[in-house]
Amino acid sequence: MICYKKKNLTLKDNSEELLSEDSGGLPFVCYYDESRLFTGNHIPWHWHDWIELNYVDSGILKMYTTDQEVEARPGDVIFINRNIMHAYDFPDQVNYYSFIFDARFLAGEFGSYIDRKYFAPILRSKNLSALHLRSDSARRIHMIGSILKAIDQMREEPAGYEFAVREILSRFFLLMQEETESVRATEKKGNERDLERMKQMLQFIYSQYSEPIGLDEIAAAAGISPRECTRCFHRSIDRPPIRFLIEYRAQMAAMKLERTGDSISSIAEQCGFLSDSYFGKIFKEIYGLTPRDYRKKHKMS
Repeated sequence: MICYKKKNLTLKDNSEELLSEDSGGLPFVCYYDESRLFTGNHIPWHWHDWIELNYVDSGILKMYTTDQEVEARPGDVIFINRNIMHAYDFPDQVNYYSFIFDARFLAGEFGSYIDRKYFAPILRSKNLSALHLRSDSARRIHMIGSILKAIDQMREEPAGYEFAVREILSRFFLLMQEETESVRATEKKGNERDLERMKQMLQFIYSQYSEPIGLDEIAAAAGISPRECTRCFHRSIDRPPIRFLIEYRAQMAAMKLERTGDSISSIAEQCGFLSDSYFGKIFKEIYGLTPRDYRKKHKMS
């Protein structure tokens, strides 16, 4: 089935997205996501052990990983590899289908013959954090067509649709091997140390953003110096750690403005802002509206 209203992005303490609650026991879930449901037209940095495939139905979707930025338009598909940190921005109203699934749904157990031959070369590639597919070649047209067929199966749910989806996506990955052969042939050395450090520091920010934390505390979460912390953030997401903290605080404040009746002063304090005036200045800089006007525009009934 297709989940037509995704629940809020649910993150574990280590910034990993929690997906099992929506999968119904199947290691595969399909969402029809609407950007209007996400606070601030943004999905924060997160990761998951499952593969992600997005098909843009309407609008423009901007997706970021630590090493690339993708702007996808209607009819495009984005592949996001497992364990890859990523985030989204929605410049306008965007609707898109999102398949998120455990690789074992297609490959069987890790280390199996099928996994080693057809999936591991893709899923363990340092060059393939993500792949943007447009309808600009015969092979890519077939790959995008496979995603559309899988969407139809999930929407209509004929008998045995789970088997059909697995077959369709297996064919997609067979084409994916051909599509990425040249990219994988020039494998670059990835910085796994940065990835682990970023997970630790994001975990700290997500859990402690309401407290008076700064660069020293963020760096200490990963056991590194403040200077190395700043370098790590720039290398990974091209943003200083304190700026990331401020933007995350503003996003959490926006969510509270939408979903609670708490006063603006109380929300500012809950989200780690030391004064109402500074909160108002930062919030308007990020969202283009004062907190009061944002609440009037976005308040949920």
